[in-house]
Amino acid sequence: MIGKTLAFYFARQFALLVIAIFVFFFFLIFAITYLEFFTRSLRADEFNAGQVLVLTLFRVPSICEEVMPFTTLFGSIAAFLLANRRLEVVIARAAGLSAWQFLLPACIVGLLFGIVATTVYNPISTALRKASDEIAAEVLARDSKDARKGEPLWLRQAAEGRESIIGAQRTYDSGFSLSGVTAFVFGDGGAFLERIDAQEAHYQPGEWQIKNATITAPDRKPQRKEFYRLPTTLSAGQVREAFDNLESTSFWELPQIIDSAQRAGLPSSRYELRYNTLLSRPVVLLAMVLIAAIVSLRFSRSNELGNMILAGVGIGFMLYVISKIAWDLGSGGIVPPTLAAWLPAIVTILMGATVLLHLEDG
Repeated sequence: MIGKTLAFYFARQFALLVIAIFVFFFFLIFAITYLEFFTRSLRADEFNAGQVLVLTLFRVPSICEEVMPFTTLFGSIAAFLLANRRLEVVIARAAGLSAWQFLLPACIVGLLFGIVATTVYNPISTALRKASDEIAAEVLARDSKDARKGEPLWLRQAAEGRESIIGAQRTYDSGFSLSGVTAFVFGDGGAFLERIDAQEAHYQPGEWQIKNATITAPDRKPQRKEFYRLPTTLSAGQVREAFDNLESTSFWELPQIIDSAQRAGLPSSRYELRYNTLLSRPVVLLAMVLIAAIVSLRFSRSNELGNMILAGVGIGFMLYVISKIAWDLGSGGIVPPTLAAWLPAIVTILMGATVLLHLEDG
């Protein structure tokens, strides 16, 4: 077996390079996100550079969760290539160590990174995402041009003999608060009664409380009301299912939400899929380590460095595409959420292990 000193050395080198790549992507995403929010908020009536900076700082951690598999892949490739450049892989082989032995520290670190990312990093990033959604609702709602750009979320409801359709550009507070609100109210027989436009609305049991609403009706001048009550029969669970942003829902909150949705008879496939996706993250990161390991082994035996790196990156992106397809199938109810979340990562691990067995043991 590999010695403790050598194992800790490989693990430390691997961890440092993965963290360095992650930090690089963090600052790159921060710069791009800040530039985007800065440009959009410049068109607002009231511009506050401090709010834009805080908004960006709170938003970037949740975005970085999506690129975490790629930071692990690129960091692993860099670590293994550096070990080859220093002839550390050759020396380890000469000492009688197999590929599986000197890959073990990297695999353990990859699994630990995945566990920490799910249990610690995700709750922190989701808490910051909730705060950023509230700031975005305040900052971006000031720009009427920006409010017309996005694709709003729509929900049909009925109460007190009237039907209505309510939509929002942005949601926060687990879907119970809306920003960039538009509602259409219909009477008996589907006759159009009025349209309501407002910057924000808040859900309370039995009604939507819309603030500073502009009401437009046929044959009547637009009216401005400080407070407008739109009745609804939707429950809190139904509102959350329709408007809740999964990116602002913590890993530790998901089991309770899934149980509440099932008790209420509401569909819980989105939450189950999100929960299983977070659970499978350590396996996904382990799969990325195995893909990178294929690059390191071939480099020690041939000069096809560039082709193998491109192949490793290509496999990583292929896993990302397959995961997105599986997410769409799972969220649509076509595939069970557990299968949609776990199958891409498990298949990738099996493929990586098969290639390594072929390269090492023939």
